[in-house]
Amino acid sequence: MGTPPQRKRRGLLGRRLSLAERYYERALYAYGRGRLDAATADLDEAILAEPKRAEFYIARGLVLLADGRADDAEEDFAYGLALDPAQWGAHYGRGMRAFEAGDYRAAVDAFSRAQQLAPDRYEIYVYRAIALHLLGQTDEALRDVRFAATLIDPADKRQRLVKRWIETLEEAAPGTNRPSL
Repeated sequence: MGTPPQRKRRGLLGRRLSLAERYYERALYAYGRGRLDAATADLDEAILAEPKRAEFYIARGLVLLADGRADDAEEDFAYGLALDPAQWGAHYGRGMRAFEAGDYRAAVDAFSRAQQLAPDRYEIYVYRAIALHLLGQTDEALRDVRFAATLIDPADKRQRLVKRWIETLEEAAPGTNRPSL
């Protein structure tokens, strides 16, 4: 009796995943379940296996930020951008870091850079809108959050969150024209 055939792991692109990509995929799964230590460990392994992949550093930076390690996260964002300046996630992460620190102007600037690189990511527009609102720029915030609503399928459950922000910002901006969604 022979050995059973080895099962090949395929990613979303339909090709076989490298070892580093498997660690990366497992890290994203752990992160989604709030297992930050496991996510960090898997991203460390992915980086060891393929140290020139910017997205691995960016992902680890986001995990570290969620774990309250903002300075370590910034190191990963900076290194990831040095490897690939087109990594929108690093700017998004920097925006989140600034937002959490209460530096809303820096948050808006970082989210704006992320928008230029990934104009189809609704979450960038939502967080930028909140930061703009906190800076007193409610009209511009309302434009961002309304645009975010167009990026999400109407049946998507995230649409409810965006609609709540639209309502909140419309109430904060007296005399705002309320178009239907």
